[in-house]
Amino acid sequence: MAEPIPFPVSRVFDVAIVGAGLCGLALARQLIARGLDVQVIEARERLGGRVYTEHCQATGQALDLGPTWFWLDTEPRITALLTELGLASQPQHDPGDALWLTDPNREPERRVEPGGVHVGAHRIEGGSARLVEALAAALPDGCVRIGVALQALRDRGAFIELLPTIGHPLRARQVVLALPPRLVHERLQFDPPLPAAVSEALAATPTWMAAQAKSLTTFAQPFWRTAGHSGNAFVRHAQAVLGEVFDASEGKAGKDHAGTGHAGALGGFVALNAAQRDNFKRGLPLLIDSQLAQLFGPEAQGGHPFLQDWAEEPWTCSATDRANPPEPPQADPVLRQPLWAGRVFLGGSETAAHGAGHMEGALEAADRIAHALARPQVSASSAPMRRTLHLTRPADSTRAEAIGTFAASVLALRGRAPERYRLHLTRLLSSQQSELLTQRALLAAADQVYSETLARLDQLLPALDAASAEVASGRHALTTTLLAPFEGWNKGLLDAALSFNGTSCALSNFPQEHQPDAETLRAITLDLAAAWREFALELNTRLLVAASSAAII
Repeated sequence: MAEPIPFPVSRVFDVAIVGAGLCGLALARQLIARGLDVQVIEARERLGGRVYTEHCQATGQALDLGPTWFWLDTEPRITALLTELGLASQPQHDPGDALWLTDPNREPERRVEPGGVHVGAHRIEGGSARLVEALAAALPDGCVRIGVALQALRDRGAFIELLPTIGHPLRARQVVLALPPRLVHERLQFDPPLPAAVSEALAATPTWMAAQAKSLTTFAQPFWRTAGHSGNAFVRHAQAVLGEVFDASEGKAGKDHAGTGHAGALGGFVALNAAQRDNFKRGLPLLIDSQLAQLFGPEAQGGHPFLQDWAEEPWTCSATDRANPPEPPQADPVLRQPLWAGRVFLGGSETAAHGAGHMEGALEAADRIAHALARPQVSASSAPMRRTLHLTRPADSTRAEAIGTFAASVLALRGRAPERYRLHLTRLLSSQQSELLTQRALLAAADQVYSETLARLDQLLPALDAASAEVASGRHALTTTLLAPFEGWNKGLLDAALSFNGTSCALSNFPQEHQPDAETLRAITLDLAAAWREFALELNTRLLVAASSAAII
């Protein structure tokens, strides 16, 4: 690879973003719209990170070999962004039976999955890469540099120096590492070193899908639909090549619902681990072909194969991810805290409180960091006791109305939370996950409520007139009022979840989830309390920032 064009030695960017995946590009778009001087660097020779779409020349289909799905009911950020950018989506095809193959010497069993396997998932028409392309198109020329791999960060006082493996350093006042946490831990050096707790959290956070391989095979028609199959299949025996299969056809079904007028595709996740895939690399396409034929018959042979092994991507898969079984990411909140006195931030989907590992999580991380980068350094010791009034201060009735609107929004979100818990739980079950189901679904539901509440707060900040309220000992006067609608929230959500669990047939095979013991309940309660504290602090901080940054006459 040729040496990259050097960065201007004397130039100091406002913000340097390391990683041009979904988080990095979405953040750059927000910051540039705010007028900041931003430089994005990407180690790969392409944009998108794990978002990767291939195109089948034979059938004309776009094939997502990275992230594919999002959920309208539980992932509001990506839903809103697609609408803003004018990008259409289509529901994941689920009608029909699912196949279960538990014995390699028998025919697969046909099962009907109530509600579908993917529980209302949607896909971006034309592939997920269209979202990356739309975000990148909004950035000015020269804002993104590809083929620039970073090896170290050095604090130089007035700026931070970013040292690439080849070429001259880049200088910036603030830096965002929009990378999987384990890659940050394994690939980057810091001078001065990061705190031990942060390094430990980086190393302990799994990278979603990092050591997995995804297969897609295209066909002239989605013939399985005509036979009454959804395209979903689960293979659960020791010789499995594809552990999970799904309909990856692009375009909506035809008028006959079978989709016979459209090309088809079957996607799947390879059941073999990274080492096994290395051993069977040459024969893997043939093994996949055979597996599909065993599931869907001879018509499934001879398709056009595509395979993406993410374990071979050095800027996705860390050595730790490759050596360990796949785990869903549950980032330590310490990874959401600014480093180096508010000048370095950790991003990427795995750091998100809501949607970690998904495209939604990448966007939530971008939104969190965009807020943090806009903040002056506000602390309990430096915050004044009273802010001067604006000449254009809203009337008290306007503030009261805004508080009422906020409270109504919280109550509405609280009312929907039990249903969202059930949706998260169903998604975990449908993806054949079996560990910590109640705990993970509850945290997902709670974090979603907090995420949407903060978005609502941002909309109402002008009417709340935070600058005219008192700030005492680091607490904004409106904080208690705005948090009041959450009284009893954690207990109510937990009680609703346990009530549902007790009557759920789907959880009857999971005794620890059906009737959690005292130790499990304590762990859930502590996790919910930690999530609440993080949310309450963030709400208070946004009020403090609004008060601090308001014009003082």
